[in-house]
Amino acid sequence: MFGRSKKSQARRALRNKNLQNALKKASASHFAKFEKTRAEIPWDEIKANARAVREACVPHLGALIERFTKEATQAGAKVHVCATPAEALAAIDSILREKKAKLIAKSKSMVSEEIGLNPFLEEKGYTVVETDLGEWIVQLAGERPSHITAPALHKTKEEVAELLSKHLGRPVPPDIREMVKIARHELRKVFLDADAGISGANLAIAESGTLVLVSNEGNARLVTTLPPVHIALVTAEKFVETMEQATMLLKALITGSSGLKMTSYVSFITGPSKTTDIEKELVTGVHGPEDVHIVILDNGRLDISLDRDFEEILYCLKCGGCMLQCPVFQAVGGHVFSGQVYPGGIGVLLTAATRSPKEVDGLIDLCADCKKCEAFCPVGIPTSEILLKLKSWKGPNPLEKALSGVFRRKALTEAAAKALAVLQKMWQKDGHLRRLPFSWAKGKRFPILNPIKGRSGTEETRGEKIYLFQGCLVKFFFPEIRDSVVKVLARFGFDVVCPEDQSCCGAPSHHLGDSKDVRKMMAENIRSFEKEKPDFILTVCPTGHSILKKLYPEFDPATAGWAEKVHDFSQFMVRRGFLPKEEKAGGRGEVFYHYPCHYLNDLELKDEPLGLLKDLGYEPKVENEPTTCCGFCGVFSVKNPEIAAKFWQDKKSRIEESGQALIATDCPGCIFQLKSGLAELEKKYTVKHTAEIVAEALDRRS
Repeated sequence: MFGRSKKSQARRALRNKNLQNALKKASASHFAKFEKTRAEIPWDEIKANARAVREACVPHLGALIERFTKEATQAGAKVHVCATPAEALAAIDSILREKKAKLIAKSKSMVSEEIGLNPFLEEKGYTVVETDLGEWIVQLAGERPSHITAPALHKTKEEVAELLSKHLGRPVPPDIREMVKIARHELRKVFLDADAGISGANLAIAESGTLVLVSNEGNARLVTTLPPVHIALVTAEKFVETMEQATMLLKALITGSSGLKMTSYVSFITGPSKTTDIEKELVTGVHGPEDVHIVILDNGRLDISLDRDFEEILYCLKCGGCMLQCPVFQAVGGHVFSGQVYPGGIGVLLTAATRSPKEVDGLIDLCADCKKCEAFCPVGIPTSEILLKLKSWKGPNPLEKALSGVFRRKALTEAAAKALAVLQKMWQKDGHLRRLPFSWAKGKRFPILNPIKGRSGTEETRGEKIYLFQGCLVKFFFPEIRDSVVKVLARFGFDVVCPEDQSCCGAPSHHLGDSKDVRKMMAENIRSFEKEKPDFILTVCPTGHSILKKLYPEFDPATAGWAEKVHDFSQFMVRRGFLPKEEKAGGRGEVFYHYPCHYLNDLELKDEPLGLLKDLGYEPKVENEPTTCCGFCGVFSVKNPEIAAKFWQDKKSRIEESGQALIATDCPGCIFQLKSGLAELEKKYTVKHTAEIVAEALDRRS
């Protein structure tokens, strides 16, 4: 349960300078390598191929495991299919006792963490040594991995040097190359003396009974070849049918995890080592192990593979790249943003799948729904959307239900807004509210409520009809955005309507887990669409856009026709070429453009707003990638104010470094955050929606 202890951990993580430094370096290094490789390979094609393999294989895991078992057995391996962690532990213990093993060399395996293998074996009297450098560091520290592929990602080189100095009883300098040499020397004797080697597996090929292992260090090959016994622990979702499918997934896995085109070692293991060099007689156990045991763990995965709502959890390749894109992971690390074993948003989902959905209550709230993980994922897992499905499946708590009801009851919301608009006058200062006495409002001066009713439409019908879906923030705080859109589109001959009967899109309720309220608001909005019968539906908020275009058809396929009519304002203007270019590009000066997370990662609109600003005569400036989240984050920022504040500090630094006073963006939520955060600074900033800048440009031309 996510409670005070977890919140305390988050606060400590945010204050831990060593952790912050380690996370920043790790994510920056991975991003640089990945971006360089992505420019040299057909990444989108690789992703599409990898997803197609997962779509083809995951629904048939049971049959693939049966075929694999048959083929692996024929190749000389011994296969143990285990339904639960307890069965897997018993199988491994039985193998080790039969072989009279004492020293166990392990290569990195998150599934061994899932079943608690190390403490189980140590309790039984075995000596277990992790041979992956990161896992060895974590083992010496008495900690658990903070990342799937980089277990010690949370530690700086200075902390590792201190740990090794204590372990070896002599000073170890914080020199990475020197520490790697020390690890090589210390672990060499473990490989040579081990009675058994235990590994995981990245993939398993059914047609040949082959295990596929990927590594950079070479320790996995030593673990699987030097000891006389090799035990491979494999989870049910790792199975594919053919070698060709495995190769497609390998490309996606390796680039996603390391940012490289190919890792140092890819091993294909089909049964124990063997030879036919003397009279062609088959003999097993040559230079490699004479016994190969494959322990296949289900632990709820086969049931999930048949669940259409949650099967995509099993698409995960365990590359860990999503975490290095995730702003929450970058802020607090994998020991805070984590399920019982697996870290990150995908780790929360794996915990729900393999343990219990109850164990992730509240952990779902740690997802900021920025969709950076979804944009990156090599197999296209909609992680944040599945987390929201899980939250909806659990249902809102009483407080969340009450808050959701406020958004659903339009008349109540409007009445409350009018009342607050009057009361807020005592807190106003320079067009903003003074600092409010709430933790989530710390260090901010909010824009004032401005619930001005808009016209139902343009004065007369002159052309195609556009329905402007304004959204709650525009309606109550920024009606000038609505007025700008109406003005611009009317100039181009459209009949624009923004009916009073439109409701909230349902985004807040969706993030509060109240799907019933979302469906009610959806029904109200669909009735409004049907009444107006527009040719196009335009949005000025990327989150609302996504709700209308993606979530509504998911809830009710009958709404798909309306979803096809949904367009973003800037996208609509650019792709239809409505704006003539200014005579002098850049003549209007520079403008800092802030990419809203959903705009960039969900709608995939990167070039459109910049093109629009250039056509208007501005020279748009953007921050160096990776782009930062502003920290608005809706419900997330209310529940996790300290983490959201960290996002904002990073964004504020980028804005100040840019030197620009004019800031443009395409999200009312981001405008809310930018205005409230920048209002405290001495330098005067102007924050505008792109639609406002377009309207001003047209006014200059008239």
